[in-house]
Order: sequence, then structure tokens, then C-alpha cells
Amino acid sequence: MSIKMGTGKASQKLVVAMRTGDEEKIKAAWQTFQNEIVDDVKADFLELADEKDVKVLQSRGYRQLTSKETKFYQSLIKSAKASNPKQAFADLIEKEAMPTTIIEDVYKDLEDEHKLLGKINFQYVSYLTKWVLNDHTVQKAVWGKITDEITKQIESGFKVVDVDQNKLSAYAIIENGMLDLGPTFIDAYIRRMLKEALALGLEEGIVNGTGINQPIGLIRDVHKGVTVSSTDGYPKKTAVKVTDFTPKSYGTLLGKLAINENKKQKKFTEVTMICNQSDYLTKIMPATTVLNAQGTYVNNLFPFPTDVCISNVLEEGQAIIFLPEEYFFGVGGSKDGVIEYSDEVKFLEDQRAYKIKQYGHGVALDNTTAILLDISELEPAYITVLNKDIPAA
Repeated sequence: MSIKMGTGKASQKLVVAMRTGDEEKIKAAWQTFQNEIVDDVKADFLELADEKDVKVLQSRGYRQLTSKETKFYQSLIKSAKASNPKQAFADLIEKEAMPTTIIEDVYKDLEDEHKLLGKINFQYVSYLTKWVLNDHTVQKAVWGKITDEITKQIESGFKVVDVDQNKLSAYAIIENGMLDLGPTFIDAYIRRMLKEALALGLEEGIVNGTGINQPIGLIRDVHKGVTVSSTDGYPKKTAVKVTDFTPKSYGTLLGKLAINENKKQKKFTEVTMICNQSDYLTKIMPATTVLNAQGTYVNNLFPFPTDVCISNVLEEGQAIIFLPEEYFFGVGGSKDGVIEYSDEVKFLEDQRAYKIKQYGHGVALDNTTAILLDISELEPAYITVLNKDIPAA
């Protein structure tokens, strides 16, 4: 079990503020949300500080720290209490970075708690800045001499992704009084802040990202030779209008995913659909629900196995069908550390600010990884009865 996230009113207000794009509203909502987390962790500390049973702590979402993690947090607390905390923190980061196990655990929780993120092919690449991908092109072994042409064909099946293109960051305010809670509770606070910041940023990037200082989203056109704007990034795909999910219509639609840009056939046994909550209730659900002979409704009936994920970052009237195994997201840290002491915000009395950052880049293998749908006129499902004249015997 992981520490609860996104359950309070403060979390809901943060999501609303993020959608407005108003920086002041976002800052205010973020501060309110941080306060909610601080109150939760402090309350648990008062209740569980003397608890020695590891299973009890784990049941409340508190991890049993590794020796490296404990050492890091102890050093962090010592640095934060120093007379010159900025210098002490710089010295800390120079000696030891945040253990990668902390970030790996955060991503595991994210995948467990957010269905869409659980579908994405996250690769934690530590401090690497480039990652080599196989683009699923079928490479046949060839008998005979090794020629330049064969070498080119083999090399063309790979692409390099720059993981350090984009940085996702957020501020965490740590009250000096929290430093006395100890490594276990500081870990819980930092991981929850990381999860909430990453969850909000990752889905937006994976779905809508322009590719300019952010991932390339699934709604973007990434075909070979596409023109990329220096200000707006990759253009949006042209949405395919869908009015029903009958086998013929749906099969034709999925056929667009079955052949990659190199004209090679793919294999898949399931696809993932993304839509927002209101469109699921008003369009997708009616189009995939029928009344059976027993008088009960059966829903999510697609002609081909389809797993629906709700993500409210997708605009109304649109949906995405994609192959999650073909969307790569490389996640890396910085050699300077995932957590930095920051002087970019003014400190309140008895508080210090830390900037949490993650490098990463998301990209589809090619333009056949995802299809953008226009579902504004999607019709409800209904039983089709075919009248056919039968010749008299």
C-alpha cells in the first residue's frame, strides 16, 4: 500500500488551478496542497513515531528504507539544519546523489495508482542522457557477404532518444520543524510531493506534449519528414471521425495501427483507449453497452480487446487509441542530484525550499503508434437485425 495521494480538496483545487494556466493560482493551490501533506505526515508521526512493527508502518504507506536511503536523508536533515544550509546542501550533493531506489519506487506507485501511467513503457535510465531504441522494424538475417547496404538496413532499425531534453520540476517547502520527524517521515513527504507533481505533469506530456521542452504527446503527428515548429512543436494529428464501434468500422480503424511507417506488419492482441471522464460517460459507455437476453446491461463491449483509460487532460470530443508498448518514456536523474536547494523562491521564516527535478523524454516509435479520434458524433450501440427474404421451400 502506498501513501494516499490526490484524495483531499486541496488536491482537487490543484488540478483545477493547473488547467487554468494562471501561475498565481497554481502557486497558491500548490502551497495549500503542500500544507495538506505536511499536516497528514505530522499527524501520522504523532501516532506512529514509537511504532516498531515494520508491517504496521508499511500498511500506512511508510517504506522500510535501505541503508543508502537512510544515510541520504540523515545527511539531508543535517544539511538543512546547518548555519549555511545552501553550502551544506551543495557539499552533500557533491558527495552523494539521491539513491535511484527512491525514484524507482515513486514511479512504481505512479503506475499502480494511475492506469494510463501504468500502461506506459517507462525506462529508468539513471544518469544516462541518451537511450537507444529498436523501432520494431523486422530485421531478417541475411546469408552472404556483409555489405554497406545490409549494415545500413540494420542500423536503420534503431533510433536515439535524448532523455535530457526536458525537465519536470516542482518546489517542496520543508518546514524546519519537520526535520525532527526523521528519515522515514521525510521520505514519505518527499515521495508524495514527487508523485503528485509527476502525476500532473506526466499525463499532460504523454497525451498533449508538443515536443518543445516537453515530451512528444500521443496526439502529435510524428511521421517521417513532418515539419516541426520552433514555437509550437509537432503538429496535432488529424482526427479520424468515428460514429460507431461495429466490427467492420473498428477493424478498419485498428488496421491503421497494424502496419508501421516502414510498411512492416505488427502483432498486438490488445489496444488502449484514452478519453476524458465526461466523454466516457456520454459517448464511449453508450457506444459499448448493450442489454443482453437476461435483461442486464453488459458494458465495454469492443469488437477487439480494448482497455479504456480515463485521463482528463484530453479535450472533449476526442479519444486516442494507441499501442502502449510503442510509446517510450525515458526517465533520468541529474548527476547534480534529483533534489536541489533553491534560492529562486523567497524563504518564509523557519522554512526552506527544495527543488525536485526529473529529466525525461517521451516519444512514439512512429506515427502508427496512436490514432486520434473525433468521437463528437459517436452513436450508442444497438442490436442490429437483418431482414432477409428466405425462398419458399
